[in-house]
Amino acid sequence: MPVAFILVETKLGRIDEVLDKLLNVDEVTEAYTVAGPYAIVAKVETDSFEKLVKVIPEKVHTIEGIVKTLTLVAFGTGKEFRTEACDAAIELGKRGDLEGLYALCRGCRQLKYCAHGARVITYGI
Repeated sequence: MPVAFILVETKLGRIDEVLDKLLNVDEVTEAYTVAGPYAIVAKVETDSFEKLVKVIPEKVHTIEGIVKTLTLVAFGTGKEFRTEACDAAIELGKRGDLEGLYALCRGCRQLKYCAHGARVITYGI
C-alpha cells in the first residue's frame, strides 16, 4: 500500500480550515497540526502508486489556503506488511474456531502489520 506524508504550509489563519479539508479527502488517513516550518503533516494512503501520484495534485494541492507542500513518499516501515493469514490463523480458520482466531489475532504483536488480523478484529472474519 503506497504511503506519502505531506508537509503543508498554509496561508495565515487558515490552518484549521485546511486541516478540515484535508481530513475530508478519502485517501488522507491522518492529519495533524505541527510546530515548525510547516503547519500540517498529512498521511496519504492508496492502493496503488498510480493513484497516489494523482491524489496529491488533484485532491490535496487544489485545497484553498495551501501555500506550498513537501511530499515524502514512504518506501517501507522496516517491518513486513502481511496481507495473508499466518500459519496459526490458517489452521484455526480451517477448524472453524473463530473465537480462537479472534483471540490469536487480538493478542498478536504483529497485528499492526497484518491486514488479515485487522479484518478478523474489525469484521470477525
